[in-house]
Amino acid sequence: MQVYSLFELNEYVRRILALNLPEAIWIECEVAQSNESRGHYFLSLVQKDGEQIVAQSEAVIWSKTYRKLRKQLGLSIRALLQAGVAIRLKARVDYNERYGLKLVIEEIDPAHTLGQLELQKRATLQKLQEKGLIGKNKEVVLPKVLQKIAIISSERAAGLQDFLNQVTSNPYQYYYDLQIFPASMQGDLVVKEVLQQLKKIRKSSKQYDCVVIIRGGGAKLDLNAFDQYELSEAIANYAYPVLVGIGHETDESILDRVVHTSLKTPTAVAEFIINRTLHFESEVMQMAYFIQQKTQQTFQMALLRIYQLEKQFQLGTQQIIDSQKQQLHLAEKQIPQWAKFQMTSAQQQLKEWEKQLDLLSVENTLARGYHLVLKDGMLIDSVKDVKEGDQIETQFKDGRVSSTVNDIKNKS
Repeated sequence: MQVYSLFELNEYVRRILALNLPEAIWIECEVAQSNESRGHYFLSLVQKDGEQIVAQSEAVIWSKTYRKLRKQLGLSIRALLQAGVAIRLKARVDYNERYGLKLVIEEIDPAHTLGQLELQKRATLQKLQEKGLIGKNKEVVLPKVLQKIAIISSERAAGLQDFLNQVTSNPYQYYYDLQIFPASMQGDLVVKEVLQQLKKIRKSSKQYDCVVIIRGGGAKLDLNAFDQYELSEAIANYAYPVLVGIGHETDESILDRVVHTSLKTPTAVAEFIINRTLHFESEVMQMAYFIQQKTQQTFQMALLRIYQLEKQFQLGTQQIIDSQKQQLHLAEKQIPQWAKFQMTSAQQQLKEWEKQLDLLSVENTLARGYHLVLKDGMLIDSVKDVKEGDQIETQFKDGRVSSTVNDIKNKS
């Protein structure tokens, strides 16, 4: 039986690998972990069957190669090396008797990753649509003035400083109550930290008008975190209206589809907030001007009405005076005629009374056959005024007769 030392065995394996895999090969896998040390990047690569890991290997990008790849891919390389990213890379299989198997990465194909991300993005978008979450946050009322604003952003992000400078130095001197809730805006921790800050804002005793999520510019792959279903679902169902400006001019993330208002850059978000306040102020000023004009118009109409009433009063008074003057003038003409008529009427009445008095005089009464009975010079008109033995006088038209009462007979 042949016995090998561990070194001999590993050397044998190295020779087999060198013989069968003499050149770098293309490999499709998923980044499970990524760490940087002194410019070198050490990766754990896996292959999954569903959620089950069926293969795993360690890999390295030496600093010299990383600088070359960064020159080729720009900032996209950082997004490609994030945990959970499906990646296609060209690597040389290296086996060391002491350190074991390692893949030395020489090239990365970003197109493969973008394709995989696009498929995931479409699946996520379809799921959100099926659950009715697209546009749901738009149903939350956005106040006309956004004054109390919660900001989720990386404190080191250049986009945050652009936003703050734009808002705090606005030419209209509007004041905004801003509070920053720091969170990663790229890398593996984006979804976790943004969700944490959303919960913190919701539980705060302070009421906000809106939540703003902003970051600076970056590569297309940096937007991968903003295409994740968990984050999109949370924002779609969020109690506050959410505004985003994540620094991209052409690409649209799923986050842009579920928020209340999506703008291209942090500066655009700041301008939106300021212009909204300006528009509200303009509405208030227009309303104040309208009220002023309406008040002035009402006042002028009231003055005109008073003037008209005054004229009507003056005219009515003058008409009354003129009418009274006409009546007085008419009375002046009628009084003499009326007085003359009254005098004539009175004279005729007096004549009638004189005739009646003349007819009723004692002489005319006696002349008509009547006579008067007197007792002690007083007229007697009843038998009750005399008694037997009284001396009475009877006056006729042509003289008097004295007599003594012998008998009195009362009318039965």
